[in-house]
Amino acid sequence: LMPRRPTGVIAYEEIAPPENAPLTTAHWVQIVVLAVALIIDIMKAATLGFVTPGMRVEYGLSFATVALLPFAGLLGTTVGSFAWGALADFYGRRATILLAAVIFMGTSICGAMPSFNWNIFMCFLMGVGAGGMLPVAYALLAEIMPTRHRGWCLVLVGGIGTVGGYFATSALSAVLQPVFGWRIMWLINLPIALILIVVSPVLQESARFLQS
Repeated sequence: LMPRRPTGVIAYEEIAPPENAPLTTAHWVQIVVLAVALIIDIMKAATLGFVTPGMRVEYGLSFATVALLPFAGLLGTTVGSFAWGALADFYGRRATILLAAVIFMGTSICGAMPSFNWNIFMCFLMGVGAGGMLPVAYALLAEIMPTRHRGWCLVLVGGIGTVGGYFATSALSAVLQPVFGWRIMWLINLPIALILIVVSPVLQESARFLQS
């Protein structure tokens, strides 16, 4: 995950990218990859609304008790935003996005948790990864986009991520939950998060971060 750091003292010239540069194929590749990353990220939060009804019935929980699940997920999202922001400034944007994808894959074990308490704990960890990816993906996109294109690119990718995330979650829920139950919505995170690992070779690090 972590890039190699040079040893010794190395002097670099100051590099200033042209802020009115046109978008190239490389820019569009990054836009697509980061849009996919945000779709996967939004899916984690959207899934909470689709698993709580089945979870409440299976565990025999009250509405107040089952509400602890989204609370734990959103609490993890807040913690992850702070933690991942610090990690991204030290290890790089690309490394922290991939680390969040690894956490998404690991926390898919939520679908096999035997009790509600374990679900709360794992949902918190999943929220940590989700909260980390969102700001770092936006930061990476903002740093690789020329200034003249930055505004609409951020809005476009954010809109695609939000709409795509909720649409993908609702479609998967409609197809899978009637057959496999609510747990499949957690287990499906494993192959979905694997998409980010597969496309990671084309995800470039921020030149501004490398320069700093």
